[in-house]
Amino acid sequence: MTKIAMSPAKEQRQDESPLEECFDTLGEAHDENVFSAIERLVQAGEHVGFTVHDLIRMLNSGLTLESLFDVIEVRMVGSCVHRIQDRIN
Repeated sequence: MTKIAMSPAKEQRQDESPLEECFDTLGEAHDENVFSAIERLVQAGEHVGFTVHDLIRMLNSGLTLESLFDVIEVRMVGSCVHRIQDRIN
């Protein structure tokens, strides 16, 4: 009889209870949500002229995430005001 080769991760999951497997799946989904949120933050920062390194530097220097959102928001509003003024003039 031939034994089918299985990956170590799959073998480990077979030993887990359904509850443990559910927690693993939720953890993976949580990681995807975190990555998606970081990606959106980087995109918003780049939209207003920050690089990824700028964002990391600001957070490492002690700026809170909430304050970083505020800085990005202020820049977004400022860029909209400049566009409106350019159209008026």
